[in-house]
Amino acid sequence: MTIDLTQIILAIITLIGAIISRYLIPMLKDKLDERKYDIFNGLVRVGVYAAEQLYNSDQGKEKKEYVLQLLKKNGYEIDTGAVDALIEATVKELRIDMQK
Repeated sequence: MTIDLTQIILAIITLIGAIISRYLIPMLKDKLDERKYDIFNGLVRVGVYAAEQLYNSDQGKEKKEYVLQLLKKNGYEIDTGAVDALIEATVKELRIDMQK
């Protein structure tokens, strides 16, 4: 008997996305004003998309480090789980876009 874990994994990813949207991203927005958040979010998006082009699919740590370094080079030194959450949410958006 084989158990298909696909639906369970998708449910967990959806739950994580809901938690990120509900708690972590608003916390990050509180630390930045609206304009800075938009710029920050844009940098994360550009970094994620660029890292996806520059690195292989099995180089997740290198991709994340690339995005973090891009943020640091642009003056963002925010040390919080919200940054990680925003990066992960952007990666998820990228994967959804790529499936379309």
